[in-house]
Amino acid sequence: MPAIGGVARRATKIASERKTGGPVLVFDAGNSLTGDQDPARESAGASSIEALNLLGYDAMALGPTDLALGPAVLRERIAEASFPILSANAIEQRTGELLAKPFVVREVSGHRVAIVGLSRSGDTNEIHVRAPLLSVREAVAEAMPQSDEIIVLSNAGASVNQQIADGVEGIAAIIGGGSGASAKAWVSRRTGTPVFHADEASPGHAGRVLGVARLMFDSNGALTGHTWKQFSLGPEVPDDAAMAAWVGTKTGG
Repeated sequence: MPAIGGVARRATKIASERKTGGPVLVFDAGNSLTGDQDPARESAGASSIEALNLLGYDAMALGPTDLALGPAVLRERIAEASFPILSANAIEQRTGELLAKPFVVREVSGHRVAIVGLSRSGDTNEIHVRAPLLSVREAVAEAMPQSDEIIVLSNAGASVNQQIADGVEGIAAIIGGGSGASAKAWVSRRTGTPVFHADEASPGHAGRVLGVARLMFDSNGALTGHTWKQFSLGPEVPDDAAMAAWVGTKTGG
């Protein structure tokens, strides 16, 4: 979740990218609902969903701090979101069922893009998180016949994301969350799959960096090239007026 102070600047940057004319997908790879600040913390992530809805996000994955809210609260947040919240490996202990959809397929400029969500290993009393590598293999195998390209939103961590890129064929790109942010994309020498990781939350800080990946595909849906850049959302980026007004309603400013 963008820190409340950075939401208006994030809106400005996203709007700028959308004005380029090409298709733009906006993703979040998890640990995005609560953090350590209000109003996200006091609303159990409801204000975060409201912000992401206003920003026009296309999908997010569930990270461990999101899962810590528990199944009941997460079902409320999933219902409130105007975009899919995904995890191919978070399972509710009580029912044995996936807590969220493992993937969705979006039509983007005539291409079917499958977006897979992946959570970091680590159980709670109510949620079991299966091994990410096994789970993403299954999700990719299921999504592949339905799609032309597959993008994975993964909160599994940098080292696991690299294992996935090396070991699972058919993934166009991995968007990482959690620890391991890097100004450079990591690219698998075996599959050519890039791993992009823009930002990681720390106490009092989240959402102050936005990553922009540009992916190029051939007519068969194969990735032919990419660029990657991180953008700091500092004072040099002007606030979006509408989002700044919304922030004011949440903070009393």
